[in-house]
Amino acid sequence: MNIDERLARMKDALSLSDDQVTKLKAIFEDQKAQLDPIWKDTSLSKEQKREKSKPIVESTKAKVDAVLTPEQQAKLKELRKKHGMRHHGSPAPAQ
Repeated sequence: MNIDERLARMKDALSLSDDQVTKLKAIFEDQKAQLDPIWKDTSLSKEQKREKSKPIVESTKAKVDAVLTPEQQAKLKELRKKHGMRHHGSPAPAQ
């Protein structure tokens, strides 16, 4: 799922404002810029990639939470629990 699709889902699920969407897009673009080189590094094992990605994902979650209201944070937490977490910190799409 690309950033725009991810934001569209989050906007619907969490009733995000346009300002929140703009802020989140910048956060996710920064995360992608940091994660892409790690996931494209063929010298790293899958586990090494996961370990190197972990602090970036945790930082992104904190930045996302800072943009959301307490109610939206609670809703996102429930969605994460319900759908499971993907490596980038957003709810996994239903399959």
